[in-house]
Amino acid sequence: MSPPHPFAAVLYTLTILAACGHETGSAAADSADDRADGPGLTVEYAKWRKQQIVDVDYTLSVSVGKNDESFSGVVVANTTLAKPLTRPLTIDFTGGEVIEVSVDGEETPFGYNGFFISLAPGHLNPGNTEITIRYRQPYSTDGSGLHRFEDPEDGNVYLYTHFEPYKANRFFPHFDQPDLKARYTVDVIAPADWQVITTAREEKIERAGAGRRHWRFPQTEKISSYIFPLHAGPYVVWENEADGIPLRLMARKTLAPSVKPEDWFAFTRQSFDFFQDYFGIDYAFAKYDQLIVPDFTIGAMENVAAVTFNEDAYVSRGDKTQAERQRLATVIAHEMAHMWFGNLVTMRWWNGLWLKESFATYMGYLALAGNSEFDDVWENFYLGAKRSAYAADELVTTHSIELPVENTAEAFSNFDGITYGKGGSVLKQLPYLLGADIFRQGVSNYLERYAYGNATLRDFMASLGEAADQDLDQWTRDWLYQPGVNTIKASYQCDDDSITSLIIEQTAPAEYPVLRRQRVQLGIYRMQDAVAGPEMTRVATVPATYRGARTEVEKATGLPCPQILNPNDEDWAYVKVELDPQSVEQLALHINAIESPFTRLMLWQNLFDGVLAAKMPLSEWIGFALNNAAAERDINVIRALSNHLQTANAYLHRVGLPAQERDDALHAIEQFVWRQLDGAAAGSDAQKTWFNAFTEVARTRDAMDYATRLLHGDAKIEGLSIDQDRRWQLIVLLNRHLYGDYEELVASELLHDKSERARNFAISAEAVRPQAEVKREWLDNIAARRDRYKLSQIKAATGALFPPEQLALYRAASARLFGAVPTVSATGDTLHNKAYAMLFPVVCSKPDIGMYTRTLDQNPELMPALERVLKNRRQQSQRCAAMAKLQKNNSAG
Repeated sequence: MSPPHPFAAVLYTLTILAACGHETGSAAADSADDRADGPGLTVEYAKWRKQQIVDVDYTLSVSVGKNDESFSGVVVANTTLAKPLTRPLTIDFTGGEVIEVSVDGEETPFGYNGFFISLAPGHLNPGNTEITIRYRQPYSTDGSGLHRFEDPEDGNVYLYTHFEPYKANRFFPHFDQPDLKARYTVDVIAPADWQVITTAREEKIERAGAGRRHWRFPQTEKISSYIFPLHAGPYVVWENEADGIPLRLMARKTLAPSVKPEDWFAFTRQSFDFFQDYFGIDYAFAKYDQLIVPDFTIGAMENVAAVTFNEDAYVSRGDKTQAERQRLATVIAHEMAHMWFGNLVTMRWWNGLWLKESFATYMGYLALAGNSEFDDVWENFYLGAKRSAYAADELVTTHSIELPVENTAEAFSNFDGITYGKGGSVLKQLPYLLGADIFRQGVSNYLERYAYGNATLRDFMASLGEAADQDLDQWTRDWLYQPGVNTIKASYQCDDDSITSLIIEQTAPAEYPVLRRQRVQLGIYRMQDAVAGPEMTRVATVPATYRGARTEVEKATGLPCPQILNPNDEDWAYVKVELDPQSVEQLALHINAIESPFTRLMLWQNLFDGVLAAKMPLSEWIGFALNNAAAERDINVIRALSNHLQTANAYLHRVGLPAQERDDALHAIEQFVWRQLDGAAAGSDAQKTWFNAFTEVARTRDAMDYATRLLHGDAKIEGLSIDQDRRWQLIVLLNRHLYGDYEELVASELLHDKSERARNFAISAEAVRPQAEVKREWLDNIAARRDRYKLSQIKAATGALFPPEQLALYRAASARLFGAVPTVSATGDTLHNKAYAMLFPVVCSKPDIGMYTRTLDQNPELMPALERVLKNRRQQSQRCAAMAKLQKNNSAG
């Protein structure tokens, strides 16, 4: 048991022991660096601890079961200390029970405050020492630590770990910082019908009494604790191999029929083929397991040789679209890239988190572009990671890619579109700037030099600079230490239908006035005769490196005069584009005649960006889209248009249009989407895309009746299966509009779909109902009764509670919603704060915007996860107000 005396008294005793045991160093210096009595770890203390510990390895024994609320363990930390300690050494361990601590076989007094264990310097000598800790720890229910999930369909229990950034110490006591890499020797006692999975493959399984088995694993390579895994449960297992590397895929028994292992293994083999060749370094960890797990709070996690994936994100209970299959392939490649960049070589501290994520983001897409069935990889990069980066970089909460991180609580505070999208986009343009082979060689040199160790951004950039024989310091300062996105526009002069001069002009936002160096490709388009009729064809491309405010592109001289000039053709660069007047005019006339789907995609996006920036009236864009979008046949452009129409539909409820004008526009969008759904090729991805859009924009009685008939099988869409997940989409839609027997639909569906996913859909269906009593009840559940719900259930409610057309209900509840902000923030729970933040909508009126301002002014020390969203919603709402003003003027004119 833990010592009965308070932690403060123990710490005082330990400090006295430190003073008596060693006389090196000053007391003042020691106390200045003492660890604060609370959660988390500071960078300064981590640096001090790293200086004390030369080496550490762990032997970990754990006993887990099906029906228990906690598990037990014994950890032996074989530690080499560099020098005599002058103050207590702490061992991270959050929320558990410490039963006994011994040092070199002798029971030792210790302090424990619920966050870390303290050992007096007098009990720890320089050189090798063995610290043994017996402990108990409750299972987690929030997706971190050792998470426990009981399947509501069959009662089976599954366990998995998730530790990033600072949750491994919720599983076992240890030094939980990325630069104290260790080898792990693990043994686990578990129910006999369970699988047990960690970084190494088991070397022995023995009986351990009635109904239990004892799993023993060999020692691992040196890895950081946040990527050390332990998963267990009666998982279904599929096996395969990739050029001699054993592969396993695992999922819950009730989910297994929906898993398509052939896709998982094909994408995994392709990624291994690409990465081993690209990096020039063999995979280091002997085997590769992938587990599909429930209640997961992120998309996937790169645990060494035992990667976890979010089952809701990557398993469909029906046919996937090609975009969904590609998304799966991309995340498989992303997590595998981490096996080299992040796991083999690891950041020293959490300020380097962005680099491993940005690199894996870029490499995931690069692997697919280089070795997969998909030929539209970079279009999907543009649609996903790149767009999220542009959006984040124009918000008031934007930040530089590289940031100081003072403690573990801040590690994820800036984990956003900048971390993944902008970082990945910036790395993507480096091969254009340096040369693809040079970039590749620099990466390989970096991985080889720092293998099994830790490294920094400086180390990475130095490796690239050496390979390129370039000084990249200025590039690093401009791109990685400065926020903001630049804008370029190209102007040109022509004579006799040929370019005589072409200038790229670069601007920067006033608050971030840095002008950057970057390489782009300019695309020159002209109308040409083609078999199917006139076509806007790319007749020339011009690669160019621009820098400063003005760059003359001499290589363009003599090329055909453009009708459309795309200054960032094929999306080489991370930059926003302002089209020249001639290109805008031709775009409006010939958007469907442009031969390149990627160019059409970028130009459609450019148009919609103009709406969000209050440069083009919303109604004008809607009219243009409804007149032109039906002719589009490329699935990526269709996906973008579908998303834009859904966003436009939402803004129509916000911008304060006259009722008849708003209703006419809403009806036009509904009818257009309905026609696209009915007219799409049977079984096509376009058909699935338009179905999803229909369940968001449908609103009339005819549409509700059609949805009801689809649900009951009285209407059919040729080639489209109304599978279980699509059934729930229709049920949520009908509840959103209180149509028919909407409550009974939920209850009856739950009788035959008992899955966790069904429970979440049912919560969304209830929360979305336009009823004041429902809103009150769910606000209370979310803010005051969250302990009764899983995080996934809370998110199912917050994501549905205030759809755009329920603005009046939001306003009626806003006092309660904003009033709970200080209480939610005070929980200190980042995940709960993020879930609560999903409640706050974009609004367009000054009084509504004022609620954001007052809440921020009255609560200056909110948790970053919540504060950032409130600041962003205020800014987005101010933009919406500008959109409303432009729309009002346009309607009046």
